[in-house]
Parts: sequence; C-alpha cells; structure tokens
Amino acid sequence: WLKLASLIEERRARLPGGELRVLNLFAYTGGSTLAAARGGAHVAHVDASKTSVAWARENAEAAGLTNRPIRWLVDDVQKFVAREVRRATKYHGIILDPPSYGRGPRGEAWKIEEMLPELLENIRQILAEDYVFLLLSGHSAGYTPVALTNMLAAIVDPGSGRFEANEMLVSEETLDSSGFCRQLPSGAHCWFIREGR
Repeated sequence: WLKLASLIEERRARLPGGELRVLNLFAYTGGSTLAAARGGAHVAHVDASKTSVAWARENAEAAGLTNRPIRWLVDDVQKFVAREVRRATKYHGIILDPPSYGRGPRGEAWKIEEMLPELLENIRQILAEDYVFLLLSGHSAGYTPVALTNMLAAIVDPGSGRFEANEMLVSEETLDSSGFCRQLPSGAHCWFIREGR
C-alpha cells in the first residue's frame, strides 16, 4: 500500500491536469482504495459485497479520507468492466485481487480459472493510453508470481515497462529460540509499471 500511494503521488504530477484514475476490482474492505486515494488518485472501488463496500467506507472515514474522490460501487466486476469497455472509460491504474470463487450481487458465480482471462482482455481495453500501472494478485493454487507475470504480459507491451512479482507472505511476530521467523504463504502479486509515464 505504501508503494501504491507513492507511485500514484509521483506519477500523477506527470499527467495532464494531474488526475490519475484508478480502478480497484474485487476491492473488499478498501485497503488498496485508501492507499490510492491517499496518493491522490480518483478511485472507483468495485466489489460485489454490499457488506464489504460498507466496511470500506467506514475504513475511509476512520482514515480521514471521506473527502477524497472515491466512487463506492456494489457491482459484479465482470459486468462492470464490460460496461466500462462499452462506455470507453479509461483508467491510469488498475488493481485486481480476484478470489478463487465468489458470488456477484445477484448470485452470479465467479470462478477464477474460467473468468480471469476474459476479464484481463477487457481490462486491456480500458487502460488509458498514458496508463501507469497494473497490479494483479492471486490467492489460488497455481497463481504464482511467474503465472501472474505471464497473464499481465499477455495484455501489455512488456517492453514499455517493468514487472515486479513476488510471493506474499505473513510473518510471525516473534522469532523462535534459533532466531528463525516462520512465514506463511498468502498468495502472489505482480506489478506492471510503465516506464517514463
């Protein structure tokens, strides 16, 4: 989240009008939304869970960010992005943190292995010409740093930026008697950051 806020703050000054638009998909309780807003982005926060979106709004209030330009949307991600394609809406940054399986607000099923490829193809169409970044994370078996990098490489020009991919880990707070700190795998993530934008 610190990297996200810093990247947005740095890059938005280079954009005409200084407005950097970010789309946060599967946005849950809003950690990435708040980081993007703190960096100065105009954020569209999309999640199918009304409860999660309400919690995210509470988190924005607790963080003192209620005056930031955030649109809170309870919607099926796949359908929302398809509508954005038809409306020709463009974003400078897109964050995706898809679940393995989920349900939309009207019971629509989400299965990552079946639906993520189509979603990524639609995302390619809503990237602004001067877009800055994509951030994809996965918490499902097989969604390794290499797999996520390959997925993003299929929708961007790999020569126009750099990939940063790693495992996500949760570390123990205390060391054992040998000084070893155990880590729990929590998924993987991949950034694609455009150079010179």
